[in-house]
Amino acid sequence: MPEHVSRWPEGHPLPALPQQRQTGHRSDSVELTREERDAFAELVRHLGDHD
Repeated sequence: MPEHVSRWPEGHPLPALPQQRQTGHRSDSVELTREERDAFAELVRHLGDHD
């Protein structure tokens, strides 16, 4: 690291940034349609095929 750049001590929050949440709200999700769930399941099956 260049000499003119100082490192902020680990474990100390930056004073200019607000405290961050570790997880999102439950409302940060969406319901999938049956077609979307089926497509996702097919994708997972396809990605699981290693042969």
